[in-house]
Amino acid sequence: MDKDDDAHVSLAKHGDPAPADAGGPGLQRAGEERPGDAFLSGAAYAALGILGGVFGVVGSFAQDWTVGRVPLAAIVLVGLVFAMAWLSGRGMGGRLGGTVPAVVWGIVVFVLSMRRPEGDLVVPATLAGYVFIIGGMVAAVLGVMLTPPARPPGDWLLGKAGRTRG
Repeated sequence: MDKDDDAHVSLAKHGDPAPADAGGPGLQRAGEERPGDAFLSGAAYAALGILGGVFGVVGSFAQDWTVGRVPLAAIVLVGLVFAMAWLSGRGMGGRLGGTVPAVVWGIVVFVLSMRRPEGDLVVPATLAGYVFIIGGMVAAVLGVMLTPPARPPGDWLLGKAGRTRG
């Protein structure tokens, strides 16, 4: 332990509050949350949810464009679903960032593939529709799973007991 750590331990033992930062007042330690961080994170996840919803609506209406018999738009949209999930997860620093837009996308596509009482539906049971729905779900899961986790594997189980100081 260095001199700074000894001072923190001594202050903690005697009930004195720990100093705000070793660098001086007003500075913040690495890893500490600021008051607006939770709000900013919530707003970012809400924006990702809206992105997934908009992508689900636009993709549902565009997935039926074909070149001959090849559902080219559905294939491109499957690649974009993967990119959406993977890039969202990478941008937010964990798998939850990719899961939020992927789940909202899946709900929107599921709702738009159901037949209304009038008989209308947006995503029909065609090759393009199946490629878009099934391929999109597989792509979303792959995008989320290929995102590195925010914490080390098993950390949820071990908690603080599994952390070692290096």
